[in-house]
Amino acid sequence: MAKKISSARHGIFLILATLAVTTLYPLGYVLITAFRSLHDYAKNPYGLPDAYSLENFTLLFKNYGLGLAARNTILVVGLSLLISLSFSSIAGYALAKYDFPGSKAINISFVAVMLLPSQILIIPIYLLLSKIQLVGHLPGLMFVYIATNIPFGVFFLKATFKGIPDPIIEAARIDGAGFFKTFFLIALPNSIAGLTTIALLQFLGMWNELLYAYLLLPDQTQRLLTPALASIGGRFVSNQPLVAAALCITAGPTLVLLAMSSRFLVRGVTGGIGSS
Repeated sequence: MAKKISSARHGIFLILATLAVTTLYPLGYVLITAFRSLHDYAKNPYGLPDAYSLENFTLLFKNYGLGLAARNTILVVGLSLLISLSFSSIAGYALAKYDFPGSKAINISFVAVMLLPSQILIIPIYLLLSKIQLVGHLPGLMFVYIATNIPFGVFFLKATFKGIPDPIIEAARIDGAGFFKTFFLIALPNSIAGLTTIALLQFLGMWNELLYAYLLLPDQTQRLLTPALASIGGRFVSNQPLVAAALCITAGPTLVLLAMSSRFLVRGVTGGIGSS
């Protein structure tokens, strides 16, 4: 019996090790390629480099405006995430803990908006922003990100706030705490895992988004990182080390955040599922 268990463990370990290698190898390959010169890469694309260099990163920031694209991305994603989370958390808490006329209709409307694919919305959104002259401006893209992220944020955080026991909220109300006092002092501190999860999911979605960012910001000086990366890959596709360096700059922050927040991500998702 012990031998069977040991064999099963070895088999599971082998499968997990294989999955880890197949996942980590592309990341390692891109990272190593980013620090290679084009000449060194052309000699041996799949081998180790003769020397490591920061030339590709310097070239991206000096000649291809990736520094400006990174600044625009941080500004747009940061402000959009802050505003979206603020509205989503307040609305989610209200729908989870307060029964008022029209609450079911609001829930249905949020779910209906979530079911609409972005490809259907792009034309009316573009026409609307054109009429109010926000195409080609960062605030226009921010409005789109905020509006498209709020429905799922409300849906997710409503399930998170439902997990807070009602007697705690009722006790605070009896003591004279109003809506915002119970929200800030009780609901938010008890929902850190869920808030971290939805913040991470929305951050990843906005940071990696291409369709709206590419169409609504045609000016090169307004470009975000993902469209800038797409243009570099299209125009300089033969320079793979340059593309790899751009990939590291674009994907680096998301990988770091995922590694730091994996514990909260699992807790937030499982907590939301259990509450819903």
